[in-house]
Amino acid sequence: MMKLGEAANRLSRLEVLAPADVEWALAVANRDFLIHQYDEINRRMTWLTLARDLTAWQKSLAPLFELAAKAIEVDSQ
Repeated sequence: MMKLGEAANRLSRLEVLAPADVEWALAVANRDFLIHQYDEINRRMTWLTLARDLTAWQKSLAPLFELAAKAIEVDSQ
């Protein structure tokens, strides 16, 4: 979740629009909480977030992953 939050923060600063059902700000807020309030982490809530939300995010982000992979492939040629 920390890595997702950092990636979301960078994408947001690059003005990459989040796909439907994805909110960069929530990922960034989760990251900040995990890093700064680690003594207050509720493991059950963290697991529920990972299990529920990330599945939907993966589906929503899949087209961006494909575009990124193609861009990387073109750049490496």
